[in-house]
Amino acid sequence: MSEENKENMQQEEGVKINIETPEAEVAENAEELQEAENQAEETDMGGGEIGILKKQVENLENILKEKNEEILRRAADLDNYRKRLTKETEDKVRFANQAVVKDFLPVIDNIEMALQHTEEGSPLREGIELTIKLFKDVLSRHGVTEINSEIGTVFDPAVHEAIMMDNLAEYENNTVTLCVQKGYILNDRVIRPAKVKVNKI
Repeated sequence: MSEENKENMQQEEGVKINIETPEAEVAENAEELQEAENQAEETDMGGGEIGILKKQVENLENILKEKNEEILRRAADLDNYRKRLTKETEDKVRFANQAVVKDFLPVIDNIEMALQHTEEGSPLREGIELTIKLFKDVLSRHGVTEINSEIGTVFDPAVHEAIMMDNLAEYENNTVTLCVQKGYILNDRVIRPAKVKVNKI
């Protein structure tokens, strides 16, 4: 073989090599690109599923939070209802005899009025005083107390009812100058306010 033919063959092989090499690179790059695209697609799919799961978890957490708040509200309502029911029941027991006590108050008033028309030291007066004392002792055992409405007592609108006014220099302003009708309290509840005359200077 001549030197010229050898050179031509070498050139052809070189050309063939040069032609085949880019195709191999393209194929290799195509495979890498396809693999990269597959990985990206898998990543996108995975990210989407994770995003959906996160959203579901977030929704469930919100539902759980709402349910917990609702349970707390209902528990508070139930506790308030229980307390209110307990107080109402206690009040019914404490003030069950209120109507009876109020019916007896005019009786005490009449007995005390009768006492004012008896002579000092007389047996009748002593008997009436004893009756009044026994009467008030019984009422006291049932939670009834007399409202302080003595002369000079500071007027208290919570327990006193002003029905008349005075303008006397010997008494301080806004003090009781006369008790017209005694008042009574049953277990811290005013069942009849004391009717009084109040000094206004």
